[in-house]
Amino acid sequence: MEFATNGAPYYEQLGMYIKQQIVDGSLQPGDKLPSVRAMAMEMHLNPNTISKTYQLLESQRAVYTVKGRGTFISEPAATPKNTEAVSDVQTKLQALLTEAQFLGIPEATVRDWVTAAYQTGEE
Repeated sequence: MEFATNGAPYYEQLGMYIKQQIVDGSLQPGDKLPSVRAMAMEMHLNPNTISKTYQLLESQRAVYTVKGRGTFISEPAATPKNTEAVSDVQTKLQALLTEAQFLGIPEATVRDWVTAAYQTGEE
């Protein structure tokens, strides 16, 4: 994984990378993530950054930790439980849609992008 220089902190970028792997099926419920130390070496990041990523993902119920055993991918929730996070996604999406409209991107193109992104996640 290459980290973007878009201003987002590395722990957020890594969290999104792990979420993408969950969505595309590379990581399945029950799969064990590398230890903090191993992930830090693999990603060339400080272990504190990895720990912060795992804590963030755990607060979002994407992973769970078993003391002495490791961090694992959670079962997907049937319905969103974190209404604040859902609201945050809606706000971010609205901002992106406004930007798309400003740039003159046709609605059909945006719909195609959304459909393609969801189909990738379902495969």
